[in-house]
Parts: sequence; structure tokens; C-alpha cells
Amino acid sequence: MTLILIWAGGWLWFATTVALATPEESKEKTDAIIVLTGGNGRINAGLDLLSMKKADKLFISGVNEDVSSDDIYASWHDPSAARPCCLALGYKARDTLGNADEVKEWVDKNNISSFRLVTSSYHMPRASMLIERALPGKKIINHPVFSNDFEPWKGRFWELTFTEYNKSLISWANLDSQS
Repeated sequence: MTLILIWAGGWLWFATTVALATPEESKEKTDAIIVLTGGNGRINAGLDLLSMKKADKLFISGVNEDVSSDDIYASWHDPSAARPCCLALGYKARDTLGNADEVKEWVDKNNISSFRLVTSSYHMPRASMLIERALPGKKIINHPVFSNDFEPWKGRFWELTFTEYNKSLISWANLDSQS
């Protein structure tokens, strides 16, 4: 019973944390912006950050093989705006561990020492944990994004936080056992 209460308390803490998450305030320009695909608003947020000159490069990890950079720009909420420079797409990743590997490969290849990580708020704890593990010593500024239907009074919120909390626990346990 004690373990169940600890697990449930952890889930509530996790849900509260992701519900209240905000992008880290930093006027600092980074070497890159990295977006992990999969949720509403992530790519638009990355393009917005790039157009605001928060970095000179944008890498999107986990892109469907049928999607081109033209498709990415066309989906931007402001497709008539001037296209910001230096968009790179990664097609290898199929899950968050794959994102970490793909991001590491791109960061190492491009000599990146700092970047903004853009993903959904509920995905940020696990994604940043795995990416920080893959890239120790890199400066990472977390930029969580909220989906339109991600409010605590909706069932989807609890479904996503339940799933991500358990995936985060498994990832943490796997990383801890690798130490």
C-alpha cells in the first residue's frame, strides 16, 4: 500500500509540474533550437524561436520521411513570413530514445554547445533527462509547449500524464541502472 501511495503522490507531483511548466526565461542566444516532433505546436514554437533570432539553426528530430522542409514551412502559422535560415530535419528517430540518439549525432556533427529543447510540457521531463544523459555538459534551455487540449479538467491531460509519468519512471530506472 505504501508503494502505491508513493507512486500516486509522484504522479500528482508530475501532473502538477507539467501543468505549471513554462519556458525557461532566457534572453541568451543559443547555438541551436531542437524540436522533438509528436505534439501540437512544437514545430511552430521552434520556427517562432528561430524567427526571433534565439538561435541560428533549427533541428527537428523524428520527422516523418514523407515530410520536407517546404512542408514544415507551409505548416507554420505564419507561412507568408520570411523563412528563417538553417532548418535541418532528422528522419531516424521513432521514439524518445531515438530522439536522444539523433539529437546527439546532430549536436556533435554541428559543434553545438547550447540549445533550446522544444517539446510538449508532459514530454519535457523524460526527453530532457534522456538528452542530458546523451549530451553531458551541454547547456540546455527547456521550452515546453502546451497542446490546445491539455487542461487538467480534461481526460486527455490525465491520460498523457499517467503514460508519461510511468515512461519517465522506467527511463529513470534504466538510466540509473546503467550508471
